[in-house]
Amino acid sequence: MIQQLSIFDLPVQDTPTKLRYPNPKKAKKFRDLADRMQSQIDNKLNPAIGQQRPTRRRARIAASMREDGEKLALIQAWLYAMADALDEGTLPRILSDISTKTQLSDLADFRDPKWRDDSIKRGLAVDGWASCLLRANIRTVSSVRKAILALEELHQAPVIDPKVKQIAEIERSLIGAKIPGYFPTPKPICEQMVKLAILQPGMRVWEPSGGKGDIASAIKEAADVNLEVCELNYNLRQLLKLKGFNVIGSDCFDITTSYHRILMNPPFVKGSEINHTRYAYERLVDGGRLVAIVPESIEFRKDKKYRSFREWLEDKCVINDPLPQGSFLNSDRSTGVNTRILVLER
Repeated sequence: MIQQLSIFDLPVQDTPTKLRYPNPKKAKKFRDLADRMQSQIDNKLNPAIGQQRPTRRRARIAASMREDGEKLALIQAWLYAMADALDEGTLPRILSDISTKTQLSDLADFRDPKWRDDSIKRGLAVDGWASCLLRANIRTVSSVRKAILALEELHQAPVIDPKVKQIAEIERSLIGAKIPGYFPTPKPICEQMVKLAILQPGMRVWEPSGGKGDIASAIKEAADVNLEVCELNYNLRQLLKLKGFNVIGSDCFDITTSYHRILMNPPFVKGSEINHTRYAYERLVDGGRLVAIVPESIEFRKDKKYRSFREWLEDKCVINDPLPQGSFLNSDRSTGVNTRILVLER
């Protein structure tokens, strides 16, 4: 016997099939928009002003340009993600009327935690924002929040570590700061020092005047060593701790530990570089090596302290080379003082 079935006899689906409406034409438009953004993003993330001699003003401008670049990169990523969803026909309805980068830019701004519901409501009343987002049928605080959530589900923006941001802000504030004896070591010199140090894994290494950590960072990048750092200035010492360095003290002359390697750019104040270099040498183990930056004046000054220092160096110094003129002009605290690099062995 054949039983006649009715539509009422069909099993009920708990979740109805989601309808898909691909839009390849709009997907291509978004990809083209995203592609054309790349050169602008590159210029913002790597601004030419960031390569010039550091000043506080230039650093502020460069930081602002990089923030703009990060925002543009987010908008570009959203465009690509929306294009993929349009090809698949899965773009969320709340985003379906978005058609311009400007609309995405406004939504990117509203992501900032400073934009609370009441401030978003006031923002939507401003002519520019209101008309722009109105064309995308995003008219209310609720729809703004839903649109941002939908965009973040398509592409989650990278989370910036608050500590990284704090470090960058502190370093920017230090540019040009007049801290006695503080002249940060440019990266090319740090790399040269590390090469001359001939670091080996497991060595005990000391940086007696850590500054903001330029030499210490180069050391950590070069080898897996046991690095200890000192720094007299309180603010710089806190920055070094924030960066994760093992800060063992403030005054390097209080340290009595022995080390396999010591790398240093001591303060050049009234011959203090001599005191620092001599003391650091005494902290070397037998067979240890010290790499130091010193002023060119150690070669020609005729007062007793400098003559005595040159004599002291004779049987200890294996390298005593001048650094190129202007080596510290690109330091975060620029100086035209000519310098030398010394390598001493014990």
